[in-house]
Amino acid sequence: MLCKNSYIIFATLLAFCNANTITTLADEAPLDADQNQEEQPCPIICPALYAPTCGYDGVGYEQFVNPCMMQVANCERRKERTSLQQPFAQTDNDWCSTKLVNNIYEIVSNFADNLSKEECLKPCPMIYDPVCISNGDYRVTIATACQLDIYNCALKGTKLEAKLFKILSTRKCELN
Repeated sequence: MLCKNSYIIFATLLAFCNANTITTLADEAPLDADQNQEEQPCPIICPALYAPTCGYDGVGYEQFVNPCMMQVANCERRKERTSLQQPFAQTDNDWCSTKLVNNIYEIVSNFADNLSKEECLKPCPMIYDPVCISNGDYRVTIATACQLDIYNCALKGTKLEAKLFKILSTRKCELN
């Protein structure tokens, strides 16, 4: 029987396993404000939908097939009660799907012949205020957000122009 096993199953309908019956979300009554969420059943059937979702729990990043699968993981963490881990919060997918590199020049210099194009140069403050940037393939820490414009300007007209860098975080990049 489906409800006696705690397997995660893909289907086209999200359902909850409650005792010996299966009820859909539409059948569930709205939660009362004072009703404890931990007592609610965890979803066991998620949509067969590939929508990569990146979650961060304060310690590390984890990629899920879709948001429902992240909800299942969070529910299981709450039910364990022994876990000191925080629930996953959805974050930018670049945290999960990009390669962390130590030096932006490894990436940019392969594609931009001249990083010091005159039209791209601009003065940046000499204050170290690191930011984490990503172009969808790589993520790297740079010294200041001001440098982001310089790198993106240098990449215009190259193979990487379609993948310009964006700010992921106003702090250093972290490992997965």
